[in-house]
Amino acid sequence: MPSSKKPRKKKTSVRAGIPLTIRHDAESETAMQLAPHMELMKFRNGIADEQSWHTITARLNVGLTAAWQNDIEMDVFRKGLDAVINVRERHKKSGRWALTGDDYRDIGEALTETDNLQLSLTRKQFAKSIEYVFENAGMR
Repeated sequence: MPSSKKPRKKKTSVRAGIPLTIRHDAESETAMQLAPHMELMKFRNGIADEQSWHTITARLNVGLTAAWQNDIEMDVFRKGLDAVINVRERHKKSGRWALTGDDYRDIGEALTETDNLQLSLTRKQFAKSIEYVFENAGMR
């Protein structure tokens, strides 16, 4: 006579993809914060290029999206993005990637606010914003 056996556990399906805690560790979060600030310094030093512009624009788009998705005031992000648009228009006219003092200030404030927002949200909330931007933004 067989001895009593414990009931077997049901099999569970494994989620596809890497968990958010692995994709966005603390080191990755720091890198996401530092890269746009370093690109902004390239503008200040006069060595910025189109990649610098795209890096900053993507970061500000993520910040604006995160603010929008979490019902947070968006004025700082809009001012930063308006400044980025001014930089792009100036480049089209002059062929140089350059900032005015006001542009530098507005972009810097928006980047700092994005960093603060990233720290105040969960990784899942912030990842949702990143995903939204990369699905919906791009060159057409």
